[in-house]
Amino acid sequence: MSAPPGTSKNRSGNIRTGKTRSRKWFSLLTLRIWVIVIFPLAMFYIGLIHLDQYRLTVINSQLDALYRQGDTLARSIGMTDAEYSELARRRLSQLTMERATQLIASIPDARIRIFQPDGRLISDSALSGLLTSPRITLNPGQQSSRQTVEDMLQSMVTTLADGLSSGGDYPLYRENPDQSAGDFPSVIQALSGEAGSLIMRDRKGKLILGVAVPVRHLRVVRGALLVTASGEAAERDIRSVQMTFFIIFIGTLMVTIALGHYLARSIIGPVSRLARAADAVRLSKGNAVSLPKMMDRKDEIGDLARDLAAMTDELQMRMQATASFAADVAHEIKNPLTSLRSAVETIARVDDKEQQQKLMDIILADVQRLDRLISDISAASRLDADLNASAFSVVDLAGLVRSFADARSHGGMERGIRLEVETPDEAVMVHAITDRIVQVLDNLLGNAVSFSPDAGVIRLSLLVEGQNALLVMEDEGIGIPKAKTDAIFSRFYSERPKSERFGQHSGLGLSISRKIVEAHGGTLTASNIDSADSGKTGAVLRMNLPINGTPMPPIVP
Repeated sequence: MSAPPGTSKNRSGNIRTGKTRSRKWFSLLTLRIWVIVIFPLAMFYIGLIHLDQYRLTVINSQLDALYRQGDTLARSIGMTDAEYSELARRRLSQLTMERATQLIASIPDARIRIFQPDGRLISDSALSGLLTSPRITLNPGQQSSRQTVEDMLQSMVTTLADGLSSGGDYPLYRENPDQSAGDFPSVIQALSGEAGSLIMRDRKGKLILGVAVPVRHLRVVRGALLVTASGEAAERDIRSVQMTFFIIFIGTLMVTIALGHYLARSIIGPVSRLARAADAVRLSKGNAVSLPKMMDRKDEIGDLARDLAAMTDELQMRMQATASFAADVAHEIKNPLTSLRSAVETIARVDDKEQQQKLMDIILADVQRLDRLISDISAASRLDADLNASAFSVVDLAGLVRSFADARSHGGMERGIRLEVETPDEAVMVHAITDRIVQVLDNLLGNAVSFSPDAGVIRLSLLVEGQNALLVMEDEGIGIPKAKTDAIFSRFYSERPKSERFGQHSGLGLSISRKIVEAHGGTLTASNIDSADSGKTGAVLRMNLPINGTPMPPIVP
């Protein structure tokens, strides 16, 4: 299925439009940064709010204090009852209760109720006026309608903490007009001889703590004592801890938010600008694009900006090279096509058989030239991709040169030309693609043969210079014009010997060879033999490769 008009498909098959990427009002990368920054703080705060263990510790501490007070009072009442009772009666006497009134008055911050063994309430400090500083009131006063900011903040923190806590769900305290031991399970437990405790909340949500202890003498339970007090002190301690940690959390959160905002701006902003610049490069169609000035940064953003700038420069160079290559190809193909057209048009008007045969020879030569040209162009266009797909390996260049020379010499050199080879006895190891190095040697030798005179000598030598392997190929031809020593590596360079028939070479061999050598991290240059002393002429081609060096990565098309 074809892509809609104005769109194209990338290599993965996804449809790519020509529109620029719209600027998002919210960045997923920003969200991830905030989550990473805030999540530990949130977990920390939830852990601090979840103070069940601390709550239980504070409540148990207050219950222990109430138990000690209640147990001391119960023992005193038990001993008092023994003084006024000659028999081991199972109930508290009236005289005992009158004496106990003085003892109850010694605990002003608690409400004390005494029950007979049958469960009947016989004394209540709240009703007798003995509770001088009551923490629990039967008729709560009116609450002020005006709350300070601190009260509101404290209420919010407490509500949040209670919502997250699993330990504050206590039963509701209800006070019947006619109280009895049955209203309090802990009192029933005390009448059976074991102390009990109660934790409840009143209608206003206030905490009520209490303990019930048996009143006994000589192991005989003669009643039960219920001591209750407000848990406001415990709640006040818990709220104080919650508030302290909440303030610490708010301060830490503000600092974290500021740091997160700075982090997001220092990362997201530059990355977004670089992304928009990459979009502009994609849509520029080879035109120059102004990139954000971030290359002076010393961090990863600067690395990304520099890489993007290098990629953009390389892309523009590649696009310009592609356009230049296409123009050169069109020019080179146009010449044989023009010759073909002229020959075809002429042959129809010529009756002479000999002239027709000459024209047919021209047509055949032009077709062969086109075939050779198209084959070389195809090989040149695939070179980058083939270099990327091929694997480099450690190669003995000396052995490779000797094997290459033996194969070419045994096959016979044309026109009586001899190939002399000189290589080191030891191995010269380089990182290379063997087939491509052989292709370079073949191109260099073919070029030398085409310029060498009949029965000439071509010298191929391999030297080791420091950390480089230097391969030198010399011929005895006419040499290279001084102004053309670098131009011969250009595409479709066509200056050939006069004795060579036109169209035998496409002019791509040396250009391909230089690109292969550069992909191996080396250089390929040309010069002439210095004839001042020897009187000899000829061209010298030098290929320099690093020994055991890491090759430069080939250019990605």
